[in-house]
Amino acid sequence: MPAPIVAGVLVIARLVTLALSIYETLDVLTDLYEGLEKYNKGVDEAKKQLEKLIKDLKGEIDSLVDQKEQVAVLKSAAAVDPQNPATQRASGRGAEDAVIKAAVQQKIPFRRIISDVCEKADSMPVIQLRKKKGVSVKDLPSAKRKALEEILRVGLENVADVDLDGLILVRLKQLAASLMFEFVDHCLDWASPLKAEVTFGPPKQYTDHPVERGTKLQRAGKVSPFYPFPKPNNRRGSISADLVINEYRKQRTDKNNIFAIVEIKFEGDKIDKTQFDQYDALLKRAATAKTDNSPIRLNNEVVSSGGRLSLFRYPEDKARPAGADEKTQSKPPRKSKTR
Repeated sequence: MPAPIVAGVLVIARLVTLALSIYETLDVLTDLYEGLEKYNKGVDEAKKQLEKLIKDLKGEIDSLVDQKEQVAVLKSAAAVDPQNPATQRASGRGAEDAVIKAAVQQKIPFRRIISDVCEKADSMPVIQLRKKKGVSVKDLPSAKRKALEEILRVGLENVADVDLDGLILVRLKQLAASLMFEFVDHCLDWASPLKAEVTFGPPKQYTDHPVERGTKLQRAGKVSPFYPFPKPNNRRGSISADLVINEYRKQRTDKNNIFAIVEIKFEGDKIDKTQFDQYDALLKRAATAKTDNSPIRLNNEVVSSGGRLSLFRYPEDKARPAGADEKTQSKPPRKSKTR
């Protein structure tokens, strides 16, 4: 991979590492209420702590990633995606389905960054609903019930027979990861190439996520900043991508600016083919939008793809260790001979 591309990816990785260190210090998700309130109130303070450190990094990112060849940079970075052998073989959760298997094997840039964020989210302290004999979800105080409903995105009466502790745990891990990506975006003055929880309106039209200003995505939630969806994408059938990698980081995140959609699944979370069919339909719509908005096309050909679709399962699809020999890593273990 050319040196500028390596440097561009690595400098963003350094910024993420700094952001995660601040996150660990703030301990933002210790409690459902205090943690989220602390995040919302403390993000500016956290950015101040990083300000001197990120000033030079932002300059490096501007010089290395803000080129006319940004898409080429992303493609080159994806070409050397540090997939581990399990990901290359696409074994395990969901891989029996061809669409999901292809999404697992899809090469993407920033796999190591995504791995680091998920690892931090997985290890953060989160609350669990303590099961007590004779107590049902209907007995919860209304404030906690409402908070859990917003994070789970379902009515609690509909999940009374499932492992509620496990479901809450998965959702909070996903929330923690999304908050970290959002914090990195905040540190880069909302010009990160990695955008968390990007919504698109109902099928067929797939309305773009509204922006508050410039490249800052609008958020409508109070308990969880990402839910409910902002209008007009709060209608039935809208979808929310865990992570969108922009083609151009200083342009609005919309159907014209998708390099890849990355769906993140922690252990215990359901992998649903219907969700990936929706993403596929969205990317086809994005290809049409890119065709309509492309001023110059070779032989007037249509844009064949609106972007890549990737499934990142944590921990199965973590990046292979830095410095590991790819050829050695990808070799299957040698079977021992029986005597």
